[in-house]
Amino acid sequence: MGKCLGKLLGDGASREPKPPPPKPKPAVKARTIRLTRGVSRSEVIVVGQYLAVDLSNIAGDEAVSYEITPYPKDDVIVSMKDERPRATGNVAAGGMDSALAKKMVVYVYARSHSKEKDDKLVTFEFADANGRVAGQAELSLTAYFLSLDVDCDRDGVVEVNNPHKSTWEWGPRGHGAVLLVNNDNDDFDGTFDPDHKNSRIDGPLDVKDMSPMVVRMRGPLKLPVDYSIRLSTPPETAEKIGIFCLQPDVIKEDRRLEDLSKMLNEFLTKPDEETPDIGLNMEEMRDRLGNLVEDKLDKDEPPKEDTPLKSETHVIGPNKANVVELEYRVDMRDNTATYEFAVEGLHYPDLMFDGQVSITLTLQRGRGSPIFEDTAVFQVAPWIMTPNTLPPIEAFVCEMEDGKNLSFIQELQEVTSAASVPLVIVPHTVNRGDRWMQDEIELGYSQVPGKDVMPVVLDSPRDRGLQNFPKMQLLGKDFGYVTRFNPDKEPNSLDSFGNLEVSPPVTANGKKYPLGRILIGSTSPTNQYGRRMMKVVRSFLKAQRVQSPVELYSDWLAVGHIDEFMTFIPARGGKGFRLLLASPDAFYAYLGWLQSQGHGSASLFEGKERYGTPAAVTVDQLLQDSKLREENQVFQDDIDWNRDKLKRELGLTEGDIIDIPVLFKDEGGRGAGAFFPDMVNMIVLGRHLGIPKPFGPIVAGACAFESYVKSLLEPLGLSCNFIDDWSSYHLMMGEVHCGTNTLRKPFNYKWWHVEP
Repeated sequence: MGKCLGKLLGDGASREPKPPPPKPKPAVKARTIRLTRGVSRSEVIVVGQYLAVDLSNIAGDEAVSYEITPYPKDDVIVSMKDERPRATGNVAAGGMDSALAKKMVVYVYARSHSKEKDDKLVTFEFADANGRVAGQAELSLTAYFLSLDVDCDRDGVVEVNNPHKSTWEWGPRGHGAVLLVNNDNDDFDGTFDPDHKNSRIDGPLDVKDMSPMVVRMRGPLKLPVDYSIRLSTPPETAEKIGIFCLQPDVIKEDRRLEDLSKMLNEFLTKPDEETPDIGLNMEEMRDRLGNLVEDKLDKDEPPKEDTPLKSETHVIGPNKANVVELEYRVDMRDNTATYEFAVEGLHYPDLMFDGQVSITLTLQRGRGSPIFEDTAVFQVAPWIMTPNTLPPIEAFVCEMEDGKNLSFIQELQEVTSAASVPLVIVPHTVNRGDRWMQDEIELGYSQVPGKDVMPVVLDSPRDRGLQNFPKMQLLGKDFGYVTRFNPDKEPNSLDSFGNLEVSPPVTANGKKYPLGRILIGSTSPTNQYGRRMMKVVRSFLKAQRVQSPVELYSDWLAVGHIDEFMTFIPARGGKGFRLLLASPDAFYAYLGWLQSQGHGSASLFEGKERYGTPAAVTVDQLLQDSKLREENQVFQDDIDWNRDKLKRELGLTEGDIIDIPVLFKDEGGRGAGAFFPDMVNMIVLGRHLGIPKPFGPIVAGACAFESYVKSLLEPLGLSCNFIDDWSSYHLMMGEVHCGTNTLRKPFNYKWWHVEP
């Protein structure tokens, strides 16, 4: 672009009314500088940054025209903007303040960085009506290119100066970098603590769990005196992330100790007449040096075995400051420098943290305000649950001492083998007599663009015999760990994760939930004294945002877990899944049909015992037990309340729901428990279902309940496999699902495409 030429309106010029201005464009982000008449000013500018050059002090009252000349003309761009206030009508000559009348701002920016100091120039000249000079000034520019770069477009590659990097937007057309909570364990040091609990990089595997960040610099070989380049984050953010520089020699050390030590040495060795005047006596000098030495020792790295690799340095994080100064050191051959950083997340989104963190690159002059800032925003990746409809990777079960559940494990292995899913058997030395694998943990994952998905176990607050299992057996290379609990509150049964499930993807009330919705069992909405899952856990689940939780009513059950009355299965047709609900009504309806077919004398639970007493009972006897039936009418009402809420919150219809015959009984006033093995409480391994064996009446050589359930589920493409859990789980108020757990593949849908 060449010269800018123009005329100035006089103080008393008349302004005719003009049509309404067009819709204003976003304000230009510019840094204001002021020029003085007849003075040449040298200024630093960053490529892409606008300088708003105020010319108010240059033009004399007699000025009527101007000429602005940039050099090089194709590299330095200037645009004129008359920012004087508009008059509402005629203004008498001299009636307007002369400073306002001649107020002018020129916007200047540079397209490329400088090779040498002051190699760009803009001249300003004003003339009167006769062409004589009425004011002039000169602006010399040294241009630097500075950029803080991240993977803003979420393709796994750090781009250069993405214009959207300073904001974060959800959705398939969104943008913004993503940060992984580095909560696996890559160092194998036997501490059983996730990597983010230390302040180091535990080798190349650990770096892969971090997000790359790059600082790029271009310009002359040196920065002007008193200029510095800094990397910073707000103090509260420094508690949530760790930043490591992969080229530690570019980090400036605190020179105070070195300089003061040198001054003290000079003070002690020089004769009195040569002693430098540093404004400190010997005692003050020694005190200050001692304080700095003590301060340095306090901030030293941990012992040698815990120090980071020599090629990396921890620069920002909880155990560091929130600001670090970078060396400016460009290559003499091309005037460029590239510094690489690795950033790790330390905290998942939670009640007081939305997961967004900002990091800023600053060009600072002295102690004044920054003259340039470049900010990148990260969103910490959420923890995500996986529904039964996702393919299984691995199944888990506990082995009890003396083989007390050996036959159960053998039958379970038949199902896992058919499903081609490895079964991990946790020995009794690890589970310490705790068989309730589902209650201790929930298996999910976290994900960032361009990297492998990281499985992450959420450890429940219950902490019984399996307390050490998640850290000792699951936490490891590329397998993360997280927990939430309130140490001041005693866990109750609803804090176990049999009380935590997630639906398949659904659409409800016009809103899509492509990763499903978390389901939590709770007390009745009208009961303020009932049992609930710990608030700290509920708040954590809600804060992940991508699987908006729904609270159901499970406190009517003695154990109080939602897996006692509901589960999801994959299915052909419809939405691709079905919701199975326990149903006493379905049980009595089917029992009545059996009676009508002449099977009233057929026995249920033949050969089984319940706490030392034979459990066998006939169809007729169950139908005649009015007390049990009345109890189950109440339990059916509780299930139907949940049925209605699930239909509303998940957008389900009756066609999406299958009622499974289940009977409950009152457990001594503590709530309901399953009267016989609860067939809803199953393990789902793809199309293979491991269902509690119900021991129903034998009709035509087969268990009538098994035959009925097969008739409901097998047409959906499922294989029903019934597992005997009567003695090993059912009598202890649990079933197959309670005693197992499943690691599943992640969603194909990327969580950052969700629009919360």
